[in-house]
Amino acid sequence: MKANSLSINRKNMHRCSRYIIIAISLLIFNSQALGINLLKSEGIISGDKYSLKSSILDEKRDIFISLPESYKHSSHHYPVIYVMDGEFLFDITRSMVAIRAARNYMPESIIVGIPNNTDKRIEMALELFDDQGEPFFYGDGLGQTDKYLKFFRNELIPQIEEKFRVNSHRTIIGMSPSFGPVLQAFWSEPDLFSGYIVLAAELGKNLKSGKSLEELLIEEISNKKRSKASIYIGTSSGDMIKRGPKEAALYVDIPKKLKNVANPKIRYKFEIIHGEDHYGMSIPGIQHGLETIYAREVWDVDYRKMWNSPDPAQALKDKYQELSEHYGFKIIPLEKSFHFIHNIMKTAEILYRQNKIEKLISWLQLAIEYYPNSPAIYSQLSKAYTRAGKRSLAFSSAEKAVKLAEGSGSEDIKVYKSLLKTLTK
Repeated sequence: MKANSLSINRKNMHRCSRYIIIAISLLIFNSQALGINLLKSEGIISGDKYSLKSSILDEKRDIFISLPESYKHSSHHYPVIYVMDGEFLFDITRSMVAIRAARNYMPESIIVGIPNNTDKRIEMALELFDDQGEPFFYGDGLGQTDKYLKFFRNELIPQIEEKFRVNSHRTIIGMSPSFGPVLQAFWSEPDLFSGYIVLAAELGKNLKSGKSLEELLIEEISNKKRSKASIYIGTSSGDMIKRGPKEAALYVDIPKKLKNVANPKIRYKFEIIHGEDHYGMSIPGIQHGLETIYAREVWDVDYRKMWNSPDPAQALKDKYQELSEHYGFKIIPLEKSFHFIHNIMKTAEILYRQNKIEKLISWLQLAIEYYPNSPAIYSQLSKAYTRAGKRSLAFSSAEKAVKLAEGSGSEDIKVYKSLLKTLTK
């Protein structure tokens, strides 16, 4: 019986194997017949990696840089966000800024990441002590925040300003222990940055001088001589469980102490993010930090009102002039954004559909001042001139669109050439 049973099982196994082979062959055949085949075509570009030989740090540092999508079409100068711990925080910061800018919550920005490719992260830690005089951070070389600020001031920032179109507004993001240069810059070199985002913060500690972080922050936020600035200091509920109620209370007590004495030109937020741990708080922390710097109540850009105003172009110009004056640097409207109507190109389409051609022409003429290298804007302007019966201007605009597209390698070059061809008939 056992032999027969074994023989039957072997037959069944052979039969099953044949069925499996046939099934796999059919799947392969079907996928090939349907043209289903996952092939790598090209990499996804989120930025570029540069290297910088620093004499101050005595080493070569990797630098990550991401430019806004509109950079190639404009002659605009952009704010810069410097991100410590770039290998961890660069991509999330870049994505978050891109999304928030695309929704008109903040200006498009250049992101500069400083990764720890030389494994000396502890050097950026402040020398902090608890109330008993015990050190908080440990490691060889800690407490060199001044050196890193010198690196920013004398080497990195000048290089970024030389190679890219940047304006004077700079933000810096750091996370324990790399928040050392962020805080040091805030109270000792206030002209270096305008925005400060401190993640996984430690507030209940003292410096070597004996001064507490609480005292220093209150002094500096209350300093009426300071120019406009914004600072966000966040931690996690997970850290507060470890640190204890005394430190947790500081996130309530410091804002209370600042309420009547703070410099009105300095925006600040102290926050415990619940349900997160030490580095897990970095995602909501970066978002809340950006909201502190670029307040939603200030960034109230209502394109619907502009569409229906007597002069949409003037309304747009006035709004962005107001934003520029508030922040102290030129801010321009979005050319386009991801499935969103509140931008230049979508508004142009709406005005075209509404047959408000003279308003559309003024709108697009203003748009060219913001984006002089945009073939899409010139193409849309050509269509507007055509509908207005201004054929010569339509032709020259279409010609300009083609020229710009050829120079930039635009994927829409065929569309622009087709438009020009219709105008030559």
